[in-house]
Amino acid sequence: MKIKTTFVGMASFLVMLLAWPLMPTMAQEVPAHAITNVTIHMADGATLENADIVWRNGVIEQIGVNESIPFDAFIIDGGDSLHVYPGLIDGMATWGSPETPRDLPRLENPGKPPYDRAGAQPQRIPEHYLNEDKAFEAAMKAGFTLVALGLDGQMLPGHVQPFNVSAPKLTQAHVFANPLALQGSFETAPGGWGSGAYPSTQMGVMAYFRQLMYDATALQEHMMYFEKHSEMTQPEQNDVLEALFPLVNKEYPLYFEVDSKEEIERLFRLQDEFGFDVVLVSAKEASALSNELKARNIAVLASLDVADMPDWLEKEKKEAKKGDEEGSESDEQGDSKDADDSEDAETEELTEEELMFRSKQKEAWVKQINNVSALLDAGIPTGFTSAGLSPKELQQKVNLITENSILTKNDIVKLMTVHNSNILGISNRVGTIKEGSSAHLILTDGPLFEKGTKIHIQVSQGVINDFMED
Repeated sequence: MKIKTTFVGMASFLVMLLAWPLMPTMAQEVPAHAITNVTIHMADGATLENADIVWRNGVIEQIGVNESIPFDAFIIDGGDSLHVYPGLIDGMATWGSPETPRDLPRLENPGKPPYDRAGAQPQRIPEHYLNEDKAFEAAMKAGFTLVALGLDGQMLPGHVQPFNVSAPKLTQAHVFANPLALQGSFETAPGGWGSGAYPSTQMGVMAYFRQLMYDATALQEHMMYFEKHSEMTQPEQNDVLEALFPLVNKEYPLYFEVDSKEEIERLFRLQDEFGFDVVLVSAKEASALSNELKARNIAVLASLDVADMPDWLEKEKKEAKKGDEEGSESDEQGDSKDADDSEDAETEELTEEELMFRSKQKEAWVKQINNVSALLDAGIPTGFTSAGLSPKELQQKVNLITENSILTKNDIVKLMTVHNSNILGISNRVGTIKEGSSAHLILTDGPLFEKGTKIHIQVSQGVINDFMED
């Protein structure tokens, strides 16, 4: 389908241009943009048929049916068959991050390494480190208009910062907002045999993290005391420890990438000790601790990177479906032939050990597939993180989850829009389509995530990217 783009009131616009030097400065506005005759999908699941949406300077000005389109608007006519959704948000990704160093030199004192060799780099802010990355363009084509970027690293890689995904290469000009969190994990210090350093175990990471927090607290107290008592020794500048002040003061949450139930419980111990807010990232086993997460008011940016269905289980389901279809066909034909008469039926003999293995494997897979739905059912604020999942793999994972759990594709859309904007604390600007919010939109030729649906246009902070010819 060819999208028709027009420009309203050309004669009026020419008159305006001729009179431009005589017009007040207030009237000198950037031309508007409009998408008309589309189905607009709202955050609550409601839809507006044959609706229009207008934005100017990256902000939505009008939304509704039979809107009066501004005379200076560039118009994209949906022709009654296209859909508009809020732009998708990735709650946490590391696209464009510099690669972690390899072939590290041996340290003279690996038990007392520099901060960066220990994996503690909380002072890093993504906007200063972005590299070119094909993931940006792939994300745009997949419908993402905003991403909260972190950095690759170990226990404390840096800050988390939201960016508009409006170009194949992001720069500081694409920053959506200031950093909103610190990033963490239980990953040990980099380096292999002969070049490693402390902390090299998970218990070591926890001990090192505690020491950093105590050191940051002490430094802050020293700095505050020095302001009132200049006769005392001046505190030394320490970018690493100072970057932890927002965590010490409970001004920032800690976005912590963790999956297993046991590791989440270890994170709880750190939270109990220092009192900061936590957002779990990836969290593939988080539903096992739903009650505790709810009591602690912890949100989850969940990964959809679930394992494929075990081959034997997929075969079993296909055979059961085929049997049901054949049974229905036999009933329609009045055929009362017994199933035992089928000479083609094969009986797979399994040992007790194999049966037990399959039972446990199925149980673990079902829990993983239902992780997100269980979190939502428990009332846990739950959003989406790519967490290593490429945009190209996303559709397959969405299909797998929605075909094998109670989650619908509309639920997935909510995870990636309004839920993520709430968790990131930017719901006043993105995540929904409403007047006054930023123009983060996608235009599709069918319901989002349905088979065959293509994204025609992506709009990030009002910037249009047209993928019609792709």
